[in-house]
Amino acid sequence: MDPSLVSAFLRTVEAGTVSEAARQLGVVQPALSRQLQRLERQTGLSLFARGGPRLRLTHTGEAFVPVARRLLAEHRAAGQAVQMLAAGRLESVRFAAPGTTLVDVVIPFVATLSEDAPRAEVVETDLDDSLAQAVAHHDLVVMPSTPPDTVASLALVDAPVWAYVAPHHRWAGRGRISVDDLTGERLVVPSRSFKSRRVLDGALEVAGLTVPEVTEVNSGRVAQALVATGAGVAVVTEDPAFDLVPLHLAARGADLAVGLHAAWAPDHYGEATLRALAQQLQGWLRDRYRG
Repeated sequence: MDPSLVSAFLRTVEAGTVSEAARQLGVVQPALSRQLQRLERQTGLSLFARGGPRLRLTHTGEAFVPVARRLLAEHRAAGQAVQMLAAGRLESVRFAAPGTTLVDVVIPFVATLSEDAPRAEVVETDLDDSLAQAVAHHDLVVMPSTPPDTVASLALVDAPVWAYVAPHHRWAGRGRISVDDLTGERLVVPSRSFKSRRVLDGALEVAGLTVPEVTEVNSGRVAQALVATGAGVAVVTEDPAFDLVPLHLAARGADLAVGLHAAWAPDHYGEATLRALAQQLQGWLRDRYRG
């Protein structure tokens, strides 16, 4: 259906007569009558009962009125959406990240966005999800994995893997320890669904080291809580809690870290906005870890 004909129909219904509707629309009455007849032909509906001084809708015409209003509303919304897509404007951005990254990085960053920024939605993904698949279903993905060449991406920051100890621990004043030091300690670590655990296990394996006592928990925050109540070392990437002391953890002279990347679809209609958000997140993270 031609939206202009639907609009002429509704104006005629609201005006009460074809002549008044024609006057409001700035057309001659015969031209408006022809438009209404064209609409009836296009729809195959008999909308008006002819005869009499005033316009009278048929039962079909009365039933068509709310349909016509919905159609025009959807047509206007579609036009606005097309303009938004053509301009690359984003009303909302769907962020996706695995649990720790979502809680410690994405959500605090979203809280800093200004009121004129796109509305943010956050979704948790699994660490083992394909980054390319995540990009296909979300606007901006933040993950501790190397993006494939098929997506647009930005390296954000190398987030430190911390060794947390209680204030009274003998290492509390050292600032940095080596993975070699861990062999004589009880470790409290998250499961292998966390990137920090995989980085730690890889460093221990490369060094040929074995830690005799390892307690595995379901989150970095729980690992810190257990260390705060007794001996041991929590190895996590989460922010410090429970007054624990953070120590840099090194292997072969380099600090262990988790490399975070932001990724998005290169053909996304809001690519420029997503890139700008990724750059803003990059700056925010680098300021945070520099501090």
